[in-house]
Amino acid sequence: MEYIAVFDVGTSAIKGLLMQKDGCVFEERSAAIHTYKGKHGEKEQNPEEWWTGMKSITRGWFEEKNIPPESVKAVTFSGQMENVILIREGENTERAILYSDMRAEEESSWIQKQRPDLPDITANAVSASTPLAKLLWLNKREKKPAAVVFSAKDYLIYKLTGVITTDSVTGATTGMMDIQTRTWHPGILESFGIDYFTLPALLSPNDLAGNVLPSGNSGFHGNTPVLCGAGDAGASTMGAGAIHDGDSYFYIGTTGWAAAPTKSHSPKTAGVFTLAHVIHNMNISIAPLLNAGNVYEWTKNTFMPESSYETFENTISQSKPGAGGLVFLPYIHGERFPVQDSNAKGIYFGIQAHTSQADFMRASLEGICYSLRHIAETIIEAKEGKIILIGGGAKSKSWCQILADITNKTVSVPENSEYLPAVGIASTAFLYLGWVKDAGQFVDSYISCLPKNIYRPNQKIRSVYEKGYKQYVKLYPSTKEI
Repeated sequence: MEYIAVFDVGTSAIKGLLMQKDGCVFEERSAAIHTYKGKHGEKEQNPEEWWTGMKSITRGWFEEKNIPPESVKAVTFSGQMENVILIREGENTERAILYSDMRAEEESSWIQKQRPDLPDITANAVSASTPLAKLLWLNKREKKPAAVVFSAKDYLIYKLTGVITTDSVTGATTGMMDIQTRTWHPGILESFGIDYFTLPALLSPNDLAGNVLPSGNSGFHGNTPVLCGAGDAGASTMGAGAIHDGDSYFYIGTTGWAAAPTKSHSPKTAGVFTLAHVIHNMNISIAPLLNAGNVYEWTKNTFMPESSYETFENTISQSKPGAGGLVFLPYIHGERFPVQDSNAKGIYFGIQAHTSQADFMRASLEGICYSLRHIAETIIEAKEGKIILIGGGAKSKSWCQILADITNKTVSVPENSEYLPAVGIASTAFLYLGWVKDAGQFVDSYISCLPKNIYRPNQKIRSVYEKGYKQYVKLYPSTKEI
């Protein structure tokens, strides 16, 4: 039997899949990741935890399941983007600064003043999340890197192969890549004193990054091919089967986004990213959401910390649609879209004497769905059609139904949705090995045919959610100055 190994490095866990040539997932495992949070907006992770987590997964395959390492014919990756990970040979790796770290606000404002034309080149506005701003923040603290990578998966590729590289999907988020040429822009680097030779080589997701070092301790057979892979948005877009103009989907993990493939190089709305697609000559229009699965977890841990997820879901069902008039603004982690405000806060509006615990919990989920609807109405041009939902959040049946009711669209959830980003980026290895001829064949053969759970909107409660949505839209502008 022949396999490919796929790793998806998320915010809360690293997932590993062994996939067969027929597209079946033979083995899946995961390892938890810890995030360090500080009172000044710090959000960091220890890259060695990613490496240790990956090795624990491979150890399970090769030692517990007795899978021969030589049966793995290629390795590929997906991972969180907009990280800054400094690499210095022979030194302990510092903590990675995550996409959600907001300490570079001052630097991002300065960049905007110095180069107001930057979005014309990169197709993306600069914010505190942008790696360019984070690099300047580090430079002020005399932490100039010998080398730097921008995705969690890039660090694992470096550990496996010794090669310092990144992909064009991740590159598009850095504030330094020309979206049309998919190369580092020399003018931007010069403007901000960024040394080209510290940056990773920019590759296509389908390119070979290198081969597993024979002297490594990863568990893989020496010289196994390692593909560059793609940042999580690119992998998820492939996993959703969104490869044509007019396709769209939602992703709900710890954070989330709405996305649609496009041939445009220009962002249409502030806060919306234009990223390179895994497919050549295509881009992705994507609106990121900082508050998604993390709000679900916060709600459970706040209101029912000792209960099972099943009990939590059953309790939510005790609250009627509209949560008894309670509306939740879900910006407990700040927000990037539909508003761009790292200092935004969450609000429960409409608390009454009869408001119950279940109402608070249901309102939390409804608030995230209002936010997703807000995004969809901004970037998804097609008013008709279904929503494809992928990611770990799709496991919540109550959440899926609420999303269908609030958006008034049918929600389609492919089987094992939480693994689709990893399955999507497996396309890079399938192409490299010649198991498929192109991305279209991969989607048709391994994604479009997956069984799906369908959630249809309940027209009887549409007026309830139309009223709630109008209140939600007014909440942020009415309270942001308080």
